[in-house]
Amino acid sequence: MGQYAATVDGFKVFGSPTRTRVVIIALSLRETYPRELARISGVPLVTVQRIVEDLEREGILATRLSGNQRRVIVNPEWFASKELRALALRLAEVAPEIRAALDAERRRARRRGKPVDRSRHDAP
Repeated sequence: MGQYAATVDGFKVFGSPTRTRVVIIALSLRETYPRELARISGVPLVTVQRIVEDLEREGILATRLSGNQRRVIVNPEWFASKELRALALRLAEVAPEIRAALDAERRRARRRGKPVDRSRHDAP
């Protein structure tokens, strides 16, 4: 990282810093949903929904309903989906606030009956 370390607020790779933040997080998670994107990115849900709709209209993202949740993934049919994901992962590496938010996100179910440590870390 060194001298080139930056915050995502300086990146406008995907049009605006907000859109860039949402895209990086969405692509880094592989599969997510708008409310999760809003929580991790700190962007209002309505803004995330608009960004997802725009990217879906452009063919970059694809969504599907799973129960009552709208799941968001990179459109595997989009011609540069692999390259876009690689770019997003690289941008996440140089944006420490995004990397920290992604690392703090729990992506699997908790064992039944496992106590919760309220300091945002799982109890042993």
